[in-house]
Amino acid sequence: MQGIEIYKTKERFTVAKVHYTADPDKSTPQALEELEAGYPGGRQGAAWRKEMEIDFTAYSGQLLCYHLLQQYRHKIVVNRAVQPYEHKYGSLDWGRRNAASFHIYSVGEGKHVHSAHEIYKHDTSIPAFSDLIKESPFYHDLSWISADPSLWNKNQETAQGLRSLADMFADNKIYLMPGKSRDDEVAINELLDRWCNLDSKEPTFTISPNNIMQIWEFERLRYKELSTAMSEKANPEEKLVDKDNHSWDDYKYFISTWISAGNPDTGAKIPRGSVAAMIEEDELKALDWRGKYA
Repeated sequence: MQGIEIYKTKERFTVAKVHYTADPDKSTPQALEELEAGYPGGRQGAAWRKEMEIDFTAYSGQLLCYHLLQQYRHKIVVNRAVQPYEHKYGSLDWGRRNAASFHIYSVGEGKHVHSAHEIYKHDTSIPAFSDLIKESPFYHDLSWISADPSLWNKNQETAQGLRSLADMFADNKIYLMPGKSRDDEVAINELLDRWCNLDSKEPTFTISPNNIMQIWEFERLRYKELSTAMSEKANPEEKLVDKDNHSWDDYKYFISTWISAGNPDTGAKIPRGSVAAMIEEDELKALDWRGKYA
């Protein structure tokens, strides 16, 4: 029945979750308009999501793109065949205690970006995660793999002395380059530009339905909320709450790096050889991407 979900907990209790859509009197446009008026922020607000959508992960603060993913999901979350001629890129947000997120992005005609493949793991190791990256579809076609610039900090104590996490990925044949920016604002503007006017246009950024965690995180991205006192003294920040944002971070490193590289067909500062070709170059093992290509 619509709006009713029945499931068993791990303790074997039967739970029935009743959504407001189970009541036809609450599902009419007029009823929804009246209900929405009683919630700060309307249907995009945390209160509505907690009570009406039964979303216990909802937080305060304006959501970045939840409403777009709800209203235009059929356009944004799509199965899309990746073509051989498309440029393909990887991007990594590494975490050991937090989640590690890796996505492959393809760029096709009209600079359409598609998030085509996802690896998202908790409590993993660099060797294990590196193996998963190398098993990814299109891995040998990747032009580069961007990552958090902080991975180049030499802060890891090893038997060989202080080394960086980027060094340790290189030990496992995963060669990374520093993402151009850790700034949310660049990525926010690019994302919202690609998802604007969707009533009459197609999005120029789409996500594979197999990228479950990226979709889940993007639905929960929200701006940092200023207190009333602070909001009277400062303009709203284009900065997101640092929680459940690992796939957002790898998107951020990819999109800022891709933008800074320019159109792949007109020549870019970043080399365009495939990952497979670069692995064969001995000098890549010691290559300082930041110094050589910044």
